[in-house]
Amino acid sequence: MKRGFTLMEVLISVAVIITVLVGVLSLATASVSSIRINRSKIIADGLAEEGLELVKNIRENNWLNYKRKADNWRDGLSSGDYRVQYNLENLLSYSVLPLKIDSNGFYQYDNGADTLFYRKITIQHIDDYQIRVIAQITWQEGGRSNSLTAEARFYNWLEETE
Repeated sequence: MKRGFTLMEVLISVAVIITVLVGVLSLATASVSSIRINRSKIIADGLAEEGLELVKNIRENNWLNYKRKADNWRDGLSSGDYRVQYNLENLLSYSVLPLKIDSNGFYQYDNGADTLFYRKITIQHIDDYQIRVIAQITWQEGGRSNSLTAEARFYNWLEETE
């Protein structure tokens, strides 16, 4: 009796090995893609939170400058769409420009390499004591449009009375 593999056994073995390898490579590719997408979502979340905090900082600077009344606590925070930048104390007029990242890893509009991310800050006056701020981050990645929105309401709870 001859010992060895028949052609059919070899073909089946090769098919099983190829199937396993294709599955492993597909899983690895999906994992790398998922990591890239999640990284972008984390960056977008940080950019949205930063946008809200920069608007909050303007409100608090108004308070520090004794602008605490219904008619002046919102100075620099008119209703509308804006851009914000970490190293500026005021809002920038809105235009569709991508955020850039500089050599120190800071996101801004002045210099550096363009990123995937666009940020729009929308301010709405609710009443004399409250504003609604929406930070929307959009980006294109992997042929898909992505968007993340964060919202906060800021109040004039430090109002001075006469």
